[in-house]
Amino acid sequence: MNTMNSFTATNYATYNSNVSYLYQGVGFNYYDNSPKLVKNPAFGTYKKLSDSPLTVQYTINDGVKWTDGTPVDAADMILAWGSSITKYNDPKGVNFGSINAGSGLDYVTKMPKIGSDGRTITLTYDKPYVDWEILPAITPNIPSAVLWEEAGIDKKTGKDAQDAVVKAFKDDDTSTLTKLAKIWKTGFDMTSTPKDAKLLTTYGPYKVQSLTKQYVTLVSNPDFTWGPKPKIAKITVRFIPDQTAQVQALQNGELSVLYGQATADTVSALKGASGIKSTTTPTATFEHVDLTFNNNGPFDPATYGGDAQKALEVRQAFFKVIPRQQMLERLITPISPNVKLDDSSLFLPGQQGYDESVKNNGSSDYQTVDVAAAKALLAKAGVTGPVTVRFAYANDNPRRQGEFQLIQASAKDAGFNVVDVGKPGADFFGPDGIGSGKYVYDATVFAYQLSSGSVTQSQANTTTGNAYNYQGYSNTKVDALWQKAATVTSSADAIPLQQQIDGYLWKDASTLTLFQLPDVSAWSSKISNVSDAPYSPNIFWNFWEWTESK
Repeated sequence: MNTMNSFTATNYATYNSNVSYLYQGVGFNYYDNSPKLVKNPAFGTYKKLSDSPLTVQYTINDGVKWTDGTPVDAADMILAWGSSITKYNDPKGVNFGSINAGSGLDYVTKMPKIGSDGRTITLTYDKPYVDWEILPAITPNIPSAVLWEEAGIDKKTGKDAQDAVVKAFKDDDTSTLTKLAKIWKTGFDMTSTPKDAKLLTTYGPYKVQSLTKQYVTLVSNPDFTWGPKPKIAKITVRFIPDQTAQVQALQNGELSVLYGQATADTVSALKGASGIKSTTTPTATFEHVDLTFNNNGPFDPATYGGDAQKALEVRQAFFKVIPRQQMLERLITPISPNVKLDDSSLFLPGQQGYDESVKNNGSSDYQTVDVAAAKALLAKAGVTGPVTVRFAYANDNPRRQGEFQLIQASAKDAGFNVVDVGKPGADFFGPDGIGSGKYVYDATVFAYQLSSGSVTQSQANTTTGNAYNYQGYSNTKVDALWQKAATVTSSADAIPLQQQIDGYLWKDASTLTLFQLPDVSAWSSKISNVSDAPYSPNIFWNFWEWTESK
């Protein structure tokens, strides 16, 4: 964990979001392990008031409060809305740097109406929005009062500070919003327990007691009554990159629950361990290789004088030599033998729309390594000599080490010099990691972990100019299709549009999906009620039901 704000584009990773689920709680709703969307009326309620125009009202219950005693109210939801819209995620203006930028909240172009109780807001959308009910962005994650205080604009605190934040959005006060955005984006980043305790203000079932790069300790919030209340008073989440060390720590009793990516050796070790239960299950998480379009590297049209066709051919050539099947068989099959290659950028195998999309999206061109075809594409592009590709990955992850090595060896045969620029996971996903503009690379491998069944969950990372679009990928046809998909009235109606988007992503050689990742979870027999769930936060989804026997 390196931030209290896991919604920034540079910090949106499992490393942070699973921990934030513990100290923020489930908010208005959450997914169980069915997966089914479950409402949490103890926190608040929401209801659709109208379909035309789409109008939705959210109310946070009286008594819900931040750990500093300030009520969680409409101001905090206004901040959640304002920090999520494209207007205030502009690199040349007010820029919150939110992963939610470009989401359906962009259709709420008028200031949300605040109710007389101060705990209700009403959103009126300019267009229909298919994912309105599973929109996470309206649930508060950063206290507006603390944000105001940390920005140092004046000496307002508490309710006065909350009102000041609302006024800044209402007045479109760009000077004030710029100061607030700067703190929202980076002011809650940390790698050790901050001296300023206000930065740890939250409202969930747990609160952060202490943290380092290696662990974070959370203790129960005694005032918490607005959601499922945990039975375990103290949890320490440790970050152990080495899988063998993870298993040893579990066997030694240093860990009670283990969750993460694993190798065949760790799965075998877990199955043979006494007093430990373990599962290996498929999740809504998929591995992929992304190429960078805007860094003057080998996949950027600017490198070839703006010749987009040449850059495309070089990207296609590189994808031709990525040994997908070999990676699957060597790294995944020993853990989960039923996993197959994932041939869609938007649908998971078995999901409605997947089979039809795969038939038409062009993924058939990349089923096996084809060195001759790769060389032919480079020759067609007029690119000679070894093509240097700086490859970024989490180099303390054994599976990703294996993926890099297999890609490096295979690509060499076609004339690619794949250079290792990997970083430890905490740095790879940190403020100076992927997407930050400070980390220079041409290709990268990591996983997208889906947190819901929403239509638009891949919109942010594939639309032009979005902060979460780490690649600099841009296709106006894809942008337009996303706008259509987001504004249909049912998820079924969006499938044909998503299939078209999927086709463009493969045609543009933007992202090469590899496989759906199996999650390996294990826990001491002293811990009860642990179970996997497909969506993030996976094994943490029901932490409040965990119990420990002595």
